Amino acid sequence: MRKWGTIAKHEYLYNIRRKEFLFVTFGVPLFILVAGGLPILLMGSTMSTEEYRIGYVDKTGLFEPANFTEYANEELAKKGILDSKITHFFVIPENYTATGRIEIFSTKRDFAGSRTIEDQIQGFLLGNLLKGEKGEIIERAKRPMNSEFFTLDEKGGTSREGISTILVPIAFAMLFMMSIFTSSNFLLQGVVEEKENRVMEILLSSVSYKDLLTGKVIGLGAVGLTQVLIWKSIGITLLLSNPIVAAVILDKINVSVPILVLASIYFISGYFVFASIMAGVGAIATTSREGQQMAGIFTITGAIPLIVSEYIIANPNAILSKALSFFPLTSPVSMILRLSITEVPLYEIIISILILVASTYFIIELSVRIFRASLLMYGKKPTISEVIKYVQKN
Repeated sequence: MRKWGTIAKHEYLYNIRRKEFLFVTFGVPLFILVAGGLPILLMGSTMSTEEYRIGYVDKTGLFEPANFTEYANEELAKKGILDSKITHFFVIPENYTATGRIEIFSTKRDFAGSRTIEDQIQGFLLGNLLKGEKGEIIERAKRPMNSEFFTLDEKGGTSREGISTILVPIAFAMLFMMSIFTSSNFLLQGVVEEKENRVMEILLSSVSYKDLLTGKVIGLGAVGLTQVLIWKSIGITLLLSNPIVAAVILDKINVSVPILVLASIYFISGYFVFASIMAGVGAIATTSREGQQMAGIFTITGAIPLIVSEYIIANPNAILSKALSFFPLTSPVSMILRLSITEVPLYEIIISILILVASTYFIIELSVRIFRASLLMYGKKPTISEVIKYVQKN
């Protein structure tokens, strides 16, 4: 195995055991699950299996019982509930036809079943109001609209809108930021720590600067990929644990294969750009805290597309959206946002990828020079002019 491969293997095995990695990898999904996802995932399993028996009090004289139990007054209806003959009853007031207002009563709160109760009552009311109409008319009145939204582009073409329009790009942006920034920050911390404890002197006695940087970047890239795979596995497991919710979500999400392929390309290329930058920052910084402060500039820059995501989604072909799609630090998230919203010209995709790949190579070369020149400078922070000299040297 080549030297950079050995370094990559060491970085991977070392970092997947770090507390920070374990906390982010498993702690973040757990927090999201507890904070917002758990109620949704339990929605299907918490629905009451009790058979609802519904009664009503009609003060208008317009409604026939059908499959509901009619009571002459509210007192009798209340007694029916207390005697467990019915589970719910509702009152239709005299001014119902003018206001549409009804009152529903039960002996316990049942948030999961409230929608079912309302649907049954609504069907009963419509069935009576539309007496004499055909069954299909009644059913259509119950569900008068099943709509889909489409967006016209400049050429008159149409694209379907849906939950995936927002969910997929935002999910990609969040995964990109959390995984890439976490992995590249591991690289930053690792470089600074090895400088501080002088492990670098030992490493550089047996490997070249380029092998050392390449091994660290690839090893930590594998850490980021592992993190994403774990998140995906957790998400799939949670979905499979509740087939009802899974069916609803998958029915609403339609992700094309080309977007997934392009997302993978941008993800990998974006990681190498940020990792190479963090390696250079780590070589310049004298302490971990200083390195984090310097890296914050690039982290904030990379997060700009997520900050202005609402604008990009609303204006995917605006000048700002296109500019962010070509700038290497923002192109991964920006381009995926645009691709999920509209049809981006092929030449723009090609130019964006070429710029990103070229920037990756260019930044890695610059980082290697800075890495080589400043890595062994303990306790001294190079000035801007010194950094420029490092970059200019072959």
